Amino acid sequence: MTLNRQQRRALAHKRPERRPRINPAAALNPVTLCQQFTGEEAASLGNEARLAWYRLTSGDGQQSDFDMVANCSNITLVQSEEIGAEAVEIVLQAQTSILEMKARYERTGAFGADAAALATVPGMLDLYDQLLTFGSPAKMIQSLTETVRRVRMQQRANA
Repeated sequence: MTLNRQQRRALAHKRPERRPRINPAAALNPVTLCQQFTGEEAASLGNEARLAWYRLTSGDGQQSDFDMVANCSNITLVQSEEIGAEAVEIVLQAQTSILEMKARYERTGAFGADAAALATVPGMLDLYDQLLTFGSPAKMIQSLTETVRRVRMQQRANA
């Protein structure tokens, strides 16, 4: 077998196969996910939700802001089921208002809050803040996974 010049040079400068890198801290990831949010982390996540709500109520809201508030309400609903009926009722009232906001957006093309939303969503966000204060990333991921499961189950039922 004869090789041309280009093939000989490529073989001479061939790089050895690299081994996959192992992350030595990978074993700590589950532990880190189960640790409670720090005050700064909880405040940061809560502020993101509050700012999204502010943008929606001020007329500057985008779809991403609506999605943020809707996801917060879904996570809060799943976690409030473990707390009690009063917490669930707060979230369900807020979700009804959020769905009305979505319907209004589909009709008019702009997000806006009505009196019911202004009365119910801040209470849901307060509950979300409390859940963040005592929650962990693993708990939030578990709640979000449950909301996705419920949405898919509802979509299958409607299909």
